Amino acid sequence: MRFISLDLCTSIALVAALVVPSDLRAQSSDAVTLPDIALPPSKGGVRRWEVVAGDVLRATAARDANIIASVSPGDILSNFRCRTEGAVLWCEVRPFRGGARGYVPAAVLVPARGPDGVIAMGRDDSDRRAKRRDFDVRAEIACAQERGQTLGRCNIGIARGTGGDATAVATFANGFARRLTFQHGEFVFADTTMSGTGTDIEWRLEAGIHHLRVDDQRFDIPDALLFGR
Repeated sequence: MRFISLDLCTSIALVAALVVPSDLRAQSSDAVTLPDIALPPSKGGVRRWEVVAGDVLRATAARDANIIASVSPGDILSNFRCRTEGAVLWCEVRPFRGGARGYVPAAVLVPARGPDGVIAMGRDDSDRRAKRRDFDVRAEIACAQERGQTLGRCNIGIARGTGGDATAVATFANGFARRLTFQHGEFVFADTTMSGTGTDIEWRLEAGIHHLRVDDQRFDIPDALLFGR
């Protein structure tokens, strides 16, 4: 993609046209306005972007900066903030499941809609709510605490966010609890405990069930239970 040097006002107007489609602006429930584009999620900005044109992730906000990785249409990137450098609006991002952090031009991004069809804005508060046990739903799920153990039952509480975000707390019969974090409809990590880091994971969604392995523990969580759909 060729980038043309523009004055700041023209650059921002161009990005607004590319990044915020008119059908989004017309929807009051999740409308994204121009000021939202440059804001970090901590100040109400877009939580994640979707890549709509192939480009590269760069170490700094400059076209001659070192390339960290490539990004492809359909990739989902976590947003940190956007700022203008050299008359181009750049966004600081990283893959939402984790990875290197860098910069891509805002012109190749659109606000990402989650599996629920909602554009997630601002910070996700599901983790904070889960820590204080403010759950939207409580239930029982299949789980196993030790490697090789037959699946039994454990209690789970789920704090739902928007855009496919949720935080679940699964508690075994002996009181051991694990906090499980979902983003954009996918399991991404668990909290660190004496039993593991929470990043040694396996995940798949099959027949409406999220099958998770976190360190030595296993959990089967219905998608409808997590997200209410």
